[in-house]
Amino acid sequence: MDAEIMHGDVCFVGTRVPLSILLDWQAEGIGLEEFLESYPSVSRDHAKQVLLWEREKLREAVGFRLAG
Repeated sequence: MDAEIMHGDVCFVGTRVPLSILLDWQAEGIGLEEFLESYPSVSRDHAKQVLLWEREKLREAVGFRLAG
């Protein structure tokens, strides 16, 4: 994340592709394969890591609400 690059949005390493694009596409039902074809500068491994991170954040949020 760099305020001088993409207005400070969190981007995939070495790219100007914001992580939010992958998450938005997933929310719209657009698959990982289509995302990777559209953004070839993003590695499959990096995209998978973002999805795993997001899944973990969701689990933490749901667990927090259930525990409270």
